[in-house]
Amino acid sequence: MKYDFDIAVIGAGSGWLTVAFGLAAAGKKVALIERGPIWGDCTNFWCVPSKALIDIAKSWKYSSLKDALVEVRERREVIRNEETPAKIREHNIELFECVATFKDEHTLSLSWENSIEISAKNIVIATWSRAMKLNIDGLDDEDILTNESIFELTQDIENLVVIGWGYIWCELSESIASLGTKVSIVQRNTQLIPNEERESSELIKNILSEKWIDIYTDFTWKKAENKKLEIISSDEKNTKKISFDKILFALGRIPNVEKLNLEKAGIEFDTHGICVDSYNRTNKKHIFAIGDCVNGNPQFTHWVNNEWRWVVRNILVPIHNKNVRTKNLPSVLYTHNEIAKVWKTKSELLQSMQKEDIVTKIKDFETNDRSKVTNNTSWFVLMHFKRVTGKILGSTIYWENAGEMIGQVTLAMDNNISAYKFSSSIQAYPTKSDLLKRVADSFVIDTISNFKTELKYFLSSYALQIITGLIWISLLVWFLVYKNNTGQSFEEIALWFYNFIAGNPIGIFIFIIAYALRPIILFPASFMTLMSGALFWLSYGIVITVVWATLSATTAYLIGSVFGKKVISWEDTGILGQMKKSANKSPFVSVLLTRLLFFPYDIVNYICGFLRIKYIPFTLATIFGILPGSTVFVLAWAAFYNKELTSFSQAFENIDSSFLYIAAGLFIVTVAFAKLLKKFIK
Repeated sequence: MKYDFDIAVIGAGSGWLTVAFGLAAAGKKVALIERGPIWGDCTNFWCVPSKALIDIAKSWKYSSLKDALVEVRERREVIRNEETPAKIREHNIELFECVATFKDEHTLSLSWENSIEISAKNIVIATWSRAMKLNIDGLDDEDILTNESIFELTQDIENLVVIGWGYIWCELSESIASLGTKVSIVQRNTQLIPNEERESSELIKNILSEKWIDIYTDFTWKKAENKKLEIISSDEKNTKKISFDKILFALGRIPNVEKLNLEKAGIEFDTHGICVDSYNRTNKKHIFAIGDCVNGNPQFTHWVNNEWRWVVRNILVPIHNKNVRTKNLPSVLYTHNEIAKVWKTKSELLQSMQKEDIVTKIKDFETNDRSKVTNNTSWFVLMHFKRVTGKILGSTIYWENAGEMIGQVTLAMDNNISAYKFSSSIQAYPTKSDLLKRVADSFVIDTISNFKTELKYFLSSYALQIITGLIWISLLVWFLVYKNNTGQSFEEIALWFYNFIAGNPIGIFIFIIAYALRPIILFPASFMTLMSGALFWLSYGIVITVVWATLSATTAYLIGSVFGKKVISWEDTGILGQMKKSANKSPFVSVLLTRLLFFPYDIVNYICGFLRIKYIPFTLATIFGILPGSTVFVLAWAAFYNKELTSFSQAFENIDSSFLYIAAGLFIVTVAFAKLLKKFIK
């Protein structure tokens, strides 16, 4: 089918430049649809104007918010002028300044003075988000500010109440207070910044209090009356009334998805946004979604830009898609002294790890020579490490330019650089970033100094893995020694086992036990399944194979889970962590497909255990999934039915070829069914 465009991008928000310009430069015909201002939230309503306001407030250039905002808008205009509609069109991008809605999964209806329809092979949804508001009795719309309206103010505010718990309120409160406005913060959580380290939260709370900002943590709002907001503590014992001229809502964002007519394209979404996979594809694989409109997405510009880059790559090279969501995400809270963080805080890590598995090291800038000579020693670097291994689990830096330092830690985490490697790096002297190395040094020195204690911890923590490994290796060594001492080949051992089972009254029971335990010595499942057909023919062979192959799957699963327990956890963002989360979203289907597609049986079992796929769906999928496969193998070797063999070549002397034809047919049908099932599930 011929489409009007190769790609249609709905929304000219943050990151659209990457996808639209990148695809246009690659020779693709691109349509960009935007009904609002170009560049989205970041340029118009948040990142650009807020950072301009912070810089202006720190300069003490103005004594009023009104005057400072005039310069904020001037600085913002410099960025806006870099990509005007006219300049966008110069890049061979067709820009439609209108509203877009879906007619079907390839067709968009565009509405402004006139209405037209366009079609596109691929569509990217990037429709931003909007500020969340509260319904407070007695509060009029004219009393409310959000990040979308505060930078447009043309008058001063004497009293500003900020309600919220995100980055917006924190960044604006300090700067606005510095410009002469009385600021009061109402926070329903007990911790001022609940998503940051407690050390960061307490330090910034003290700093804001020193700037005459009133902070009410663990309070919620009741009503507004006569320009006073009544708030109440969570235990309902304390109430207060705070004067305000305006109230700033900084409560988070709502995705802009409800007016797109997504249901007409069959796209899955809910009130939290559009559902996507790890490649940012919707359930319609030619339609992508990125940014604030995605369900559960981090609302950071740099995260959106990361998504855009990989979406462009996956559109241009669809044969081998790359996972968009494997990188560690840094964030920066831009108060006058920045809080930069990557990955998880201590409280977040404790949700999935034991306290004794985490080592936290913190160093103040007062120990840093560059800080001493510049009289800037009040802040700190904090890092969490996995005990013994030194894996970096997260970091927080509090300093005037912390955002410029956090990149080193992020890069180290993305590349699995441990504290040991980080400690061995060379940092320029004297620099602030040298403190990162000193924190890693602290972990390494303490670990080595307490070698006996750390070794004892390691052995006790990994005792199960060590014992299992030793047993496993011992059995393998015993088998290989036995083979070497007897001078037998694998074929001779297999023939001996075959004839022993065939000629022994309790052979079937010995065979069952051997089948269940064979993963321990890595004896191939396929050979045992084939033996079932040759030894017990069709009826017994299928029953034995299905029942005891499931038991052997459990054996391999348990071996894998023992070794995976200490290697991979839910907080991992690498390929193993992503595989684990992806497989456990639909464990039954994931395992079933591997069985129907005849993936190597034991390898699947070991991997499922290693990734800790849920056991019950794993077992059920194994039972159902191996039925056709087991039948194929048993049928094939029922054609070679023999009660005693002197060589495997003997099995080929009397073949019932009808069994082979039936087995081949069943194999083709099974694989075809699995392919259809996989396509249907997608």
